[in-house]
Amino acid sequence: MPFVDIAHPRADCASASNARSLASRLWHAHLPPDAALIALARAAALRLNGPVGRVESAGVFEDAELQGELRRAIPASCAAFAKPRLEWYGCRGAFFHNDAHFDDVLFGVWSLVGPPRELVFPRVNRRLSACIGSIVVFDPCEPHGLLDAEAITYRAADYEVSEPNLFLGFEVALSVQVRETFGVTQASGQGPTLSSRVAINPETGDFTTSVV
Repeated sequence: MPFVDIAHPRADCASASNARSLASRLWHAHLPPDAALIALARAAALRLNGPVGRVESAGVFEDAELQGELRRAIPASCAAFAKPRLEWYGCRGAFFHNDAHFDDVLFGVWSLVGPPRELVFPRVNRRLSACIGSIVVFDPCEPHGLLDAEAITYRAADYEVSEPNLFLGFEVALSVQVRETFGVTQASGQGPTLSSRVAINPETGDFTTSVV
């Protein structure tokens, strides 16, 4: 299985209604998209008009065939818990951030359009390919960004004239099976607590507070 274990001090994710540990695993694989899906993704990318570095939505939809393809690609223990809601996400590079408002799911992205880049998780010192066909499932509370290969920090000037990357985003509910597969447990209180109120340095991914 294409899992990446995170050998790093524990951290928690918290919201007003939920507290849990961050996942101790990432998952990545490669699934080449067909021409029809790439065409849909390119059309969605034309709707992007946000600032450099910010991830923006280009539309929410449901598609049973696409959902079935994703369910067959991700770990079998998680397939039944992939939600039907799909969303186009695009950016020209992405500064470091987290998405802690997704506190009850894991997040998946399927890279469909754009130059090869890397999904970077600075807290846990992990980088995963975001070339066309890459699928990554990760904890949205974990700080992350989309950078050029080997780039250590995010610099907006590096992406101002670049082609955007377009991803198909999906969510996986944190069922008992999914928690076991990705190493999500009860909040430990033994490390930092990440939430939507924690300030993350957009250039480096560093954060200095555990205030919820």
